[in-house]
Amino acid sequence: MAQPRTHRVNPLTRKVLSMNAANNLALAPRGATVVNHENHAMNEPATKQDLHNQGILIGSEFVKVDSRFEKVEGQFVNLRTDMDSQYIKLRAEMSEQFSKVFTMFGTMQVEQNKTLFKLGAFLITTMIAILGLDRWWL
Repeated sequence: MAQPRTHRVNPLTRKVLSMNAANNLALAPRGATVVNHENHAMNEPATKQDLHNQGILIGSEFVKVDSRFEKVEGQFVNLRTDMDSQYIKLRAEMSEQFSKVFTMFGTMQVEQNKTLFKLGAFLITTMIAILGLDRWWL
């Protein structure tokens, strides 16, 4: 009898890998029992030892699942730490750039005030000159 095909996803490449159930470590303890069961054995009562053995198998699988969750949790902690450090660096860089922009606007404001003062002085001088010519001409 051929072994059933199972699929798993490689988390690094996101590719689906097809593999035989006999090679799959997660299914190996119970795989042969589940696949090769006999229908007439389904009606037989389970003994306490059978239940105890299944409980041990299930418990051993939960240890593997727990260790995987701890690994994923560690990866989330690392990701959060990296994100926090990158955010702090981004805030510092933005603060530095904004201080440069504010300094630039401050110098532009001073230059604009000087230019407006010169323009005002020029217009006042021009008006005085025009009024002086007008008075002189009449």
